Amino acid sequence: MRRVLFGLLICLFMTTPSNFAIASVQEASTTPQKQGQHILMTKEQFKDWLQKNTFHRKINLIQQHHTWAPAYKRFNGSNHFLLLQGMENYHKTNMHWKTIAQNITTFPDGRIAVSRPFDMAPDGSIGAKANSVGIAIENVGNFDKGQDVMTAEQKETIVYITALLCLKFDLTPSVDTITYHHWWNYKTGQRVLDQAKSYEVKSCPGTNFFGGNTTTAARTYFYPLVSQKMEELRIK
Repeated sequence: MRRVLFGLLICLFMTTPSNFAIASVQEASTTPQKQGQHILMTKEQFKDWLQKNTFHRKINLIQQHHTWAPAYKRFNGSNHFLLLQGMENYHKTNMHWKTIAQNITTFPDGRIAVSRPFDMAPDGSIGAKANSVGIAIENVGNFDKGQDVMTAEQKETIVYITALLCLKFDLTPSVDTITYHHWWNYKTGQRVLDQAKSYEVKSCPGTNFFGGNTTTAARTYFYPLVSQKMEELRIK
């Protein structure tokens, strides 16, 4: 999904990570904000939203992606809806999908947006097999090595909402329930895990996403964080 958005929003304002971190604290709303189909929330508001809603599609696979473009330099702390609308327009006009490809988007300031309905399978080059039972999380940023360094706020949100989704859909973190785009051959739509040639897979969600995009990295650096957060949420 990463190259689909390349060059999409070149006119947006430039900013620094510190700027949008401060803006998120000052401007965060006490209630979710809505624009079109996009609902912008804090991670705690997403928890309430998820608990209140019932879904009818079978969901047993949480997908992790990064946008690649737009990267951090295109986020100014307050243009969440502009970025979302840009992605939606591109997906509809250029890719001829019904709406924005991903169900959920996370931002560098830690906020998240729900856009594509959960009862609608996501679109994208990960393939129909993964999409049919999947929920797609698109994390704004380029998390390949040497590119964006994920903020603490976004890192916490990604772990938090992944844990919530696991609890909601009764999933135990593993390669079979939380998947990286990198593990799927974009030509065939088949899961290849770490066995693909580089030209047959995306680097998404990034070669430096929570320590890497391999199954070993996921088991070592990501799944334990999700499992720990699940236990914390169960206690609350």
